Formats: sequence, C-alpha cells, structure tokens
Amino acid sequence: MKRAVALRAICCNGGTTPEPVEPPTSPTPLLGTLLTLVNERVTLEISSGIEPTITGVLSFVGTDYVVVVEDDLSVTFVLVSQIETVRPL
Repeated sequence: MKRAVALRAICCNGGTTPEPVEPPTSPTPLLGTLLTLVNERVTLEISSGIEPTITGVLSFVGTDYVVVVEDDLSVTFVLVSQIETVRPL
C-alpha cells in the first residue's frame, strides 16, 4: 500500500518561498525547548497569517526550521523565527 504525503512550508512572507534566515550562533531558549520535544505531540503558534497554529509530532529541529508531521500525515516545515509559542500535548 502506497501512502501519499503532502509537504508544506510555512514561511515568514506568507508564501511557500523561504526568505534567507541567519542561523543563530548558539542555541536560543526556544531551540532548547524544541529539542526536548522531538518525537512528541506539540502545538506551535506561529506569526504567519496562513495558519496560526500547527499541531502534530515534532520530528526534526534544525537551527532555522522545524518539521512537524500533522495528524493527517502532512509534513510542515516552519521557520523557527516564526514560532511564537510551543506547547507539548
């Protein structure tokens, strides 16, 4: 059985083309929190006008973006600079 997976990117300009982001030189408190929540269900509140909240499993944390697998199995990339709050579920 093949399963299709949708990929989305939530970017700071409201579209799907990412704007260049300088990675932080040391982990920020937000990155530290995100790193402790990898493979956990979370809700991210973001400053994008497209979708203000993303809920799913936090599967990857990079220096400038995170990857969340949502309940419908869509994969969403979110810039760390756009995350306002993160809540574990």
